[in-house]
Amino acid sequence: MIDMGAVGKGYAGDEAAQVLRERGITAALLDIGGNIQAIGTKPDGSDWRVGLKDPFSGNVLGIFQISDMAVVTSGNYERFFVGDDGKTYGHIVDPATGRPVENGIASVSIIASEGKLCDALSTALFVMGLEQAKEYWRQHKDYEMILIMEDGNIYLTEGIRDRFSLNSDYKDMNINVID
Repeated sequence: MIDMGAVGKGYAGDEAAQVLRERGITAALLDIGGNIQAIGTKPDGSDWRVGLKDPFSGNVLGIFQISDMAVVTSGNYERFFVGDDGKTYGHIVDPATGRPVENGIASVSIIASEGKLCDALSTALFVMGLEQAKEYWRQHKDYEMILIMEDGNIYLTEGIRDRFSLNSDYKDMNINVID
């Protein structure tokens, strides 16, 4: 069986954006179940401002400034269950083990021109873990990413550094730039 769940919303966002562009829409911000698709800039010409959720509290941790981009975040903080053993099990499964991923990553956000790319990469990089995700980005660099770790550290790629800012409540978090 083929399950397109890993890229379904990203694909839908890309298709919706294309339909709007074909109909002459030059400025729109689409929210497809948490996947964000920005068409152009805001009508005043400035970038769209998109919030990034804190996977621990649910508050807005920071803001992306984007135009003509998609933003997709994967994490185990919204879809999980607590087992009889009292342990929390996330919905993202490592295909190598068949078990929920446990690698220290709380969330992975991908910023790229296509939603389907963002959707696929956010899940894949979440499974890979920090070191492999950094190495994969270094080899491809056709997207930007922000990884929030369970220990509270943030890793972001150099291309998003100037387009992302932490909210004032989070200024004490440690940001590490991947270059």
